[in-house]
Amino acid sequence: MSQEGALKAVTSNVADVFGINAGSLEVGKAADVVMWSNDPFELSSHVSKMFINGTEVSTQSRQDKLRDRYTTDSKMPRAYTNPQ
Repeated sequence: MSQEGALKAVTSNVADVFGINAGSLEVGKAADVVMWSNDPFELSSHVSKMFINGTEVSTQSRQDKLRDRYTTDSKMPRAYTNPQ
């Protein structure tokens, strides 16, 4: 399958099958947009920005927050560190 075909398989084709007014960036269509660091089908790529209903949302996961919490230098025991 071509890269273009694969992208359509997870975007516009799905929207067409289910009759959703979305799946491509066009005037009048609903559009949640995800911007990737590179090719979205490469394992090394990650989401760099995400917009839902036109509003940018955080891409930070719970795992990111836990990693930061337990790898932050502190005089307290690591379990008590709160990076807020």
